[in-house]
Amino acid sequence: MASSKKQLLKDEPTEFMLLAIASSLSISQMVWNINQACTISLTHNTELEDILGFPSFTDRQTFAGRVITLIGNKVSGRILHAKLSNIDFIMEISGDTDEQFIADTIKRLKSIKGIQVITSVQPSLLKLKDPYCAE
Repeated sequence: MASSKKQLLKDEPTEFMLLAIASSLSISQMVWNINQACTISLTHNTELEDILGFPSFTDRQTFAGRVITLIGNKVSGRILHAKLSNIDFIMEISGDTDEQFIADTIKRLKSIKGIQVITSVQPSLLKLKDPYCAE
């Protein structure tokens, strides 16, 4: 009887970046403004929202190999990431996360009235190993 070899396959981890956004805008205002400023198409992601319990909007169509997700960090007195208690929204960019795209996105976001702060956050700070919404 021949011995069988089991090969362990590991998926390459998906690269992702997080942008923390403090804003006075509602989630619907934020989505509309981001769609306009960044020329993307964030749409309601009910699947992720059901899992997290926080409002979530995703664009998988605009850029090949890149997924952009906006997640509300606060809802009904609850906070998704307590370490970011002063942050209202988290934008996750997964897949192709080249530095120039991130810099351009931050520049476009800063043009939106109602956004006070945008900062990059290391996923490890939030103990995230995988993106919420991968390609």
